Amino acid sequence: MEILFVCTGNVCRSVMAEAFLKDLLALSGDTRKVRVSSAGLDAREGETPPLEVLEVMAEMGLDVSGHRARRLEAKEVDRADLILTMAMHNSQRLLTTYQEAVDKVFTLKEFVLQGKERGRDMGLEDPEDRLRELRQWIRHVEGLESGPGEGELNEKLRLFFLHYFHIYDHRFTIDDPLGQSLNFMRRTAVEIRECVRELAGFDLLRLTHGERGRV
Repeated sequence: MEILFVCTGNVCRSVMAEAFLKDLLALSGDTRKVRVSSAGLDAREGETPPLEVLEVMAEMGLDVSGHRARRLEAKEVDRADLILTMAMHNSQRLLTTYQEAVDKVFTLKEFVLQGKERGRDMGLEDPEDRLRELRQWIRHVEGLESGPGEGELNEKLRLFFLHYFHIYDHRFTIDDPLGQSLNFMRRTAVEIRECVRELAGFDLLRLTHGERGRV
């Protein structure tokens, strides 16, 4: 399984998410089964994280000083099984360029908050089927017909944007802390860390093993 975190510049939020998840994977021994990376929609190639990010992550025991920003590329979108953005506008922008990724793009908070209930119930044994069902559940829009040609890209995109129109809520977005205070940066890091822990908590990481979730 490959998980890709995406934000705007790939020097702050997606860097934190990548570092937190890699740290959890290292502790669980799943580093070979789950691959994690990050990229930015408007990243300046090679840019380093700001000092505030380095300081806050160091306080949490993680060193991201070696990170260099990367702009999102089509090959990464194609390769990823799950693309988790930091904000709803990131998801919307991503889909204007990479429309074929509509089934696997979510905000991190959207996937965690809306997936927890369903993740606890999933009994499918095949990891790919489990992830596919979970993605479909999260993207469900109450009261809407799927329309003719369920597999047609235009219909999927229509439902995607309608879904976001219905659920648009600050609860599903992690605000950009760049230019804010150091305390704001700390709060953002904690928020991302807790989301990543939830991601691991309802056993997404163990989808690669085909085991039932633990939440």
